[in-house]
Amino acid sequence: MYSFRRNIDHTYLDEVYGGERDIIIMMMGVFLSDSVPSWESVGTLLANNDLVAAGQVVHRIKPSFTMVGLQDFHEPVQALEHALKQGVGSSIIRDLHSLIDEELALIIPQIEAYLSEKA
Repeated sequence: MYSFRRNIDHTYLDEVYGGERDIIIMMMGVFLSDSVPSWESVGTLLANNDLVAAGQVVHRIKPSFTMVGLQDFHEPVQALEHALKQGVGSSIIRDLHSLIDEELALIIPQIEAYLSEKA
């Protein structure tokens, strides 16, 4: 259904941020400190069947994936946002959330490794 490269697109980041490692580091730091906890809250909101609030959170953090070189997340995150807004069947929402959650778990260590590298 969705294809993930399972790697940060460093070429994209270099192009977008002009090779400015400090900016990339800042964006990745914000992603880990803000977007990841917000994403984690989506699971709780779904468990509480609060689709509206979950949709709002997903909408807010959707651009942050691309901003850290994770373009492959755009389509599934957008599909999840749409499913939440439309009130589509809970199994579709649950499946999309699980897919994104699993892929994000593979990417977070890469971001942490990048942040721990010496310039």
